[in-house]
Amino acid sequence: MTEVIMGTPRFRGRVRRPQVLVIGGGLAGMAAALAARQAGATVAVVSEGAGVLELASGCIDRLAVPEGSLPPEHPYRLIGMAAVDEELAAFQKAMGAAGYPLAADGPGAGGSHVITALGSRRRTHLVAPGMAAPPPGEPLWIVGFRGLRDFHPAVVAAGLRRSDPAADVAWGEVELPGAPEDVHPVALARQLEDEAYRRQVIERVAAVRPQGRGGAALLPAVLGLSGAAAVRRALAEGLGMRVVEVLLPPPSVPGLRLADALRRAVQRAGVDLALGARAVEARREGGRVRHVVTRGPGGRITYEAEAYVLATGGLMGNGLTAEGRSVREPLFDLPVSAPDGEWADPRFLPAEGHPFVRVGVAVDGRLRPPGYTNLFVCGRALAGYDPYAEGSGGGVAVATGGAAGREAARLVAGGEPR
Repeated sequence: MTEVIMGTPRFRGRVRRPQVLVIGGGLAGMAAALAARQAGATVAVVSEGAGVLELASGCIDRLAVPEGSLPPEHPYRLIGMAAVDEELAAFQKAMGAAGYPLAADGPGAGGSHVITALGSRRRTHLVAPGMAAPPPGEPLWIVGFRGLRDFHPAVVAAGLRRSDPAADVAWGEVELPGAPEDVHPVALARQLEDEAYRRQVIERVAAVRPQGRGGAALLPAVLGLSGAAAVRRALAEGLGMRVVEVLLPPPSVPGLRLADALRRAVQRAGVDLALGARAVEARREGGRVRHVVTRGPGGRITYEAEAYVLATGGLMGNGLTAEGRSVREPLFDLPVSAPDGEWADPRFLPAEGHPFVRVGVAVDGRLRPPGYTNLFVCGRALAGYDPYAEGSGGGVAVATGGAAGREAARLVAGGEPR
């Protein structure tokens, strides 16, 4: 991957000295960078890639199980639920300022749910733009595009009727211009940002709308990337209906929108962002990290920061590596907490999750691994939680990322961390 420096860099040369260095450019790393910058520190982010946001929904879950069921080592327990909610609120505000308004969970017309490609209503906490589910009872018209992978309007309609047999649901399907047989979601999202192409699609969709149909039009979540708001607005005007996007399996267009909004947010905040730079070496003296070395097409760069945030992800993101039954954190060689017994449950989807999912780095209440004073860990690299069974993935990333960034900034400022 080519190394890309986003924005106007504060730090140049072979040795760079931000006050806080964030290693990892996914959701947790970006949340950490924003929080540290908001707290007054100078910040750089180095990342080999953009994390795994293309696998994400673009929404931020908080928790789908009772808070009282969480074990003491859970990241939410470590930082406290008050801090979790503070970080989620701060993140929502930052995303809104970057043009990605997330609707908060709460009472009202379905604002805390999204609709999936199976027709289920899935609860979330911060809802991505254009994806808030219509309230139960509102008439729904589902529109599909022939050839689009993983979206079948009849399946969505059947799922909605299963949960609400009285639901007023209709569906239709249109052929896209050029009659493609295999449509990739991301490619279609880009095409829909072309005004001439979009106009043709709107005309075709409007032509199959049932006469007198009101309520909301449900379309697959492929309605543009950076220009998604304009695409949804044009469709709503052309149809005379509210337009809601339905969550699809990965690759996730809303996840890519969130990644783009995060880049805008950190650049707007004045964070240096180097993509394509892999952290390959770290030096420690006593309990302090002294420097981290990255390698990219531009060669080796040494970062000498005062505090460091590790946000490189878990097993899926290669922040942790598995060798047989052992798991290690490769950059700092941090101890990794792993199951003593069986790593997987023989059942495919056990309600309590698989033990291996909870593998990660154990930390204290300030998110520091054992023996370190200026290193903080956040996101999927942490031990003690199961984002899938708990419905906590995005929330843990944002909350621990924000908390780690603020802890790092407090340390730099000479104040006692939280």
